[in-house]
Amino acid sequence: MVRLYESPGRAGAGHLGPGFPVCRAEVTDLLERRLHEGDLAFGLRPFQILTRSLRPE
Repeated sequence: MVRLYESPGRAGAGHLGPGFPVCRAEVTDLLERRLHEGDLAFGLRPFQILTRSLRPE
């Protein structure tokens, strides 16, 4: 699980670069329930909390 938080109050974008091969990245809610399939790129709204579940190969 990876949790990202946009603290400065500005929208932004990024890309996760884990140190291991990833076969699947899922977007989850704060209770870590799967919402939908995603990838390693992401966008954040001001003050948004984003949780990703990374599945290693």
